[in-house]
Amino acid sequence: MNPLDASFLGLPLHPLVVHLVVVALPVGALATVASVVSPAVRSRFGLLSLATLTLGALAAIAAKFSGEALAETVTRPESHERFGNLTLVAALVTAALAWLWWWLERRREQAPPGTSGFGAMAVGGLVATAALAVTGLAVATGHSGAQATWSSRLAAPAAAGGTAAPAASTFTMEEVASHDSAESCWAVVDGSVYDLTRWAGLHPGGSQRILDLCGTDATERFQVQHSRNPRSNAQLDGLRIGTLA
Repeated sequence: MNPLDASFLGLPLHPLVVHLVVVALPVGALATVASVVSPAVRSRFGLLSLATLTLGALAAIAAKFSGEALAETVTRPESHERFGNLTLVAALVTAALAWLWWWLERRREQAPPGTSGFGAMAVGGLVATAALAVTGLAVATGHSGAQATWSSRLAAPAAAGGTAAPAASTFTMEEVASHDSAESCWAVVDGSVYDLTRWAGLHPGGSQRILDLCGTDATERFQVQHSRNPRSNAQLDGLRIGTLA
């Protein structure tokens, strides 16, 4: 079994690793910025800052692969995945730059007086910029993950709050086709009619994925993406308003 499919205390590994990323990366990155700016901080906490930043970068690697394993059994949150991939690259680049800066700074401090420290200063500026960027990406990744998690919890209320359907529970394809906009979005899947109006704004993959289905028979597209995903099928059931005539 893939170790990244494992669980801990009954929870999938991915959300636990992600919590390490969204804590260690911003803390390590901001502490590294402080180390670049302040010699006093650098002398006391410089190595600890770089170690924390590196821990966050390594955790981002584990988060990526555990997230891909988790996506095989739950809805794939594409926005969260996109931010996660950007965060991983940025974290690794920032950690590498940080260690390069640390080495250059040590060399500058040991060099004879009057030796130019431009290299260390230039790399330090890059490190500070990259660290601020990776902090923003870590926050965005955590936020998009939280949206993906809680949007599924809101699926049932979304169904109740969608566009009001006629009292009849059987609809023709012409009726479904008339609900083809963001204001009223219906679709057919396997002979059942679903009101996707409110779900569009909650969909982890973005609203456009749902809006493209409005007024259509979306059976094939749903089966390709979610046919083996029990969670997605359960969410869809909560949006059902009738059957196709």
